[in-house]
Amino acid sequence: MKNLPKIFIVEDDAFYATLLKKEITKNRLGSVETYHTGEDFVDNLYKMPDVVLLDHNLGKMNGVEVLKKIKSISPKIQVIFLSAQEKMHVAITSLKFGAFDYVEKNDTALSRVKALIRRIGKFNQIAEEKKQFNIVKIGGGILLTVIISIAIYISSFHSTI
Repeated sequence: MKNLPKIFIVEDDAFYATLLKKEITKNRLGSVETYHTGEDFVDNLYKMPDVVLLDHNLGKMNGVEVLKKIKSISPKIQVIFLSAQEKMHVAITSLKFGAFDYVEKNDTALSRVKALIRRIGKFNQIAEEKKQFNIVKIGGGILLTVIISIAIYISSFHSTI
């Protein structure tokens, strides 16, 4: 069984944070930790989550400031920016600073968040496979050259190769 991703919810609305956590847990999308302020989350960023569900309005520290901090520490952490803000500039700013996607809090938000978490899982899996392929390609470069040379040599004797 594969390891579930670590998902951190940064949401000042305790009810909404609980709703997100229950949906993620029920659908076995990841292990969840919840933070209600940007400062509390940043203090725990050393735990290196795979995915962060990040609200915009968090009190002293807004979501864009937290997003910048996340990306300065680890650009690999995927952030789904959540907000009740209908202002286009909030969405554009969050994407500009590296959010994976922006989700407006509305009737479809929970289903979109679940779909995005699944998409991030696939994205990360493909990135890891590509990384492993690059390691094999780099480490096996000489071996590959030798194999190709042998194949060319053999093919000069056998036209079916």
